[in-house]
Amino acid sequence: MKLRRQLLLVSLVALALPWAGCQYLRQVDEALAQGQMQALEATASAVAARLASAPHLIAPDPERHARPPGAQLYLNPLPQAPILDGYGDDWRQLELPARALPDGRGEALAQVTLGRRDSQVYLLLTVADDTPTYQDPRTGLLASGDAVELYTADRHYTLPVASQGPVQAMWRDLRRGTDERELRMRGRWTSSARGYQLELALPYGLTGGELAIAIADRAQSDGGPPRRSASSLPADGLPGKLVQPLAQLQAELDHFARPQLRLAVVDSEGFLLASSGQVQRNHADDQAQSWLRSWIYRRLLARETLPPLPDNISSAALPESMTAPTADSAPAAGSAPAAVSMHRAELQQWFRGPLERRIGAVSVPVITRADDIVERPLLGRVVALQSGEALQSLTESAAHRLWLISCAAAGTALLLLLGYASWLSWRIRRLHRAARNAVDASGKLRGDFPRSRMGDELGALNGAFASLLAELDQYHQYLRTLASKLSHELRTPLAVVRSSLDNLSAGELDGDSRRYAERAMDGSARLSGILNSLSAASNLEASIRQAETEAFDLADLLAVLVQSYGDAQPQHRFILEKPDGTLPCRGAPELLAQLLDKLVDNACSFAPQGSAIRLSASREKGGYRLAVDNDGPLLPQGYANKLFDSLVSVRDDGGRAGHLGLGLHIARLIADFHGGSLSAANREDDGGVVFTLELPR
Repeated sequence: MKLRRQLLLVSLVALALPWAGCQYLRQVDEALAQGQMQALEATASAVAARLASAPHLIAPDPERHARPPGAQLYLNPLPQAPILDGYGDDWRQLELPARALPDGRGEALAQVTLGRRDSQVYLLLTVADDTPTYQDPRTGLLASGDAVELYTADRHYTLPVASQGPVQAMWRDLRRGTDERELRMRGRWTSSARGYQLELALPYGLTGGELAIAIADRAQSDGGPPRRSASSLPADGLPGKLVQPLAQLQAELDHFARPQLRLAVVDSEGFLLASSGQVQRNHADDQAQSWLRSWIYRRLLARETLPPLPDNISSAALPESMTAPTADSAPAAGSAPAAVSMHRAELQQWFRGPLERRIGAVSVPVITRADDIVERPLLGRVVALQSGEALQSLTESAAHRLWLISCAAAGTALLLLLGYASWLSWRIRRLHRAARNAVDASGKLRGDFPRSRMGDELGALNGAFASLLAELDQYHQYLRTLASKLSHELRTPLAVVRSSLDNLSAGELDGDSRRYAERAMDGSARLSGILNSLSAASNLEASIRQAETEAFDLADLLAVLVQSYGDAQPQHRFILEKPDGTLPCRGAPELLAQLLDKLVDNACSFAPQGSAIRLSASREKGGYRLAVDNDGPLLPQGYANKLFDSLVSVRDDGGRAGHLGLGLHIARLIADFHGGSLSAANREDDGGVVFTLELPR
């Protein structure tokens, strides 16, 4: 992995800043939520204390507390009187909670919903009965089939079930001994897919403030005992009280009303007695605020998933678990202190409202403070609901600013680290390119290695490379001048040796001595030739630098050279391939001729006798390409560039021919002088070698 990417990955640690800010905001949000819940609890406790000091506001009928749990029925306030058509469409729009009436096996046989509008009590009863049986008038009974019975404070009404039609409410007049019809009850029966349905209206005064409902499901219309039954009538046979909102309690509760706060008072069975305030904002407010941003903040700040807001909170108070007392919390005889301890339990919980809003809920018990009551029964509960909008807005505002600052700091750190990584990577790449290009293809040091002005580790490494290359350049210069130095220093001792050998040969020697003297003379002659070649090479390199250039036709030069090569080397065939027309070029034609002489001489040395040596010229973009191609042995591996170095040769003649490897070196010098390049490679068919010269125009 590249250094820039490594530093970029390391810079991702800066993302810990927003995460740390989020954790801090979670702690702040939790502390604020706890403070809001405590304030909400204080409000509910204040309302509960007020009601405990005036128990008549929450319990105007003391007899209700003596009735068994579940006997009471609740009258929901109705905004308008429903149409008594038996279908119950008006009730469904109100979404009122229904009271289930289970049979002896615990299965729901019926559901009943009651409401009050002015002085009328309205009832919607839905019964699940797959095989309803209807009234048979031949039996002379009030209800020979299925029947619905209503128990009021002083009467017992029987309503025979009909498939369709109006309701006939019958009651027994004990003084006259006759069955009378109650004309003040109006209603209608309808059949449903699961059984039948009753919609009924009766005056509130007819109930006497008490009501119980019973359903009898018979298998046949013979008036026999019902196979199933369900009833709200308790075991003592007395109907329960009708519970409804209390006007005085509502007026008292309105004194505690505040914006975005809903207060509700429920009795010991969870029936709503009074409520005030709202916790939900209207649709216009929802559109005004960015709820999406609020939802995102809540997702980021939430530590746990909140339960959804129950449907009955908006219309009543809280879920049954926070309002209705359990069997464990019911007061028991002889255990008043324990009962009081149970009833004092305060419940707190957060709910998830619409659009992911948080809604806090607190339930505080209302226990009477009357001194003459020993058991101090639970009169009800005060339920307080409040939206967390204010705290949520405060937290979101702080989160918005903190995340902006954190993201800006993290982004700045990322950009700085990325810029530093790019700058550091650029310095390393620059040093890499300089080190890679410090030596040209011929192994010659270019001498333009850049030096860094930075005092860090990379600057020190750059200086070390520069110093090393400077020392190598000095050593290379020493090697380049070594030939001329050796040639100069060896000439005097070589002259002494040759003069001594000449004097020795002039005297009288036996056969063996003369043979040895002749060998020494041959060796000195060869050594003298080597020194002359070294001196000539040094002189030629100096003369190349001083050569003058001129414009000439490269095609004519090649034609003349190929013709002379054919005359000088009859044992080989020379082929010239070039484009038609002239090849204008600028350079030193004598030096280019010498370069081609070296290449052709090298090709003749390795090409088999009678083989063809091909010289070709072609136009290239910005210059010409010259190639000398010959058959013969391939280049040894790794010698493609070493061939052009000084004193390098691959000839296998034991050095007897005096080849010092200077010819191709001189050819490279001439190519460099013309701004071109010289290279050697094996042919693609592996049948020989080709030398290529690239020349600019």
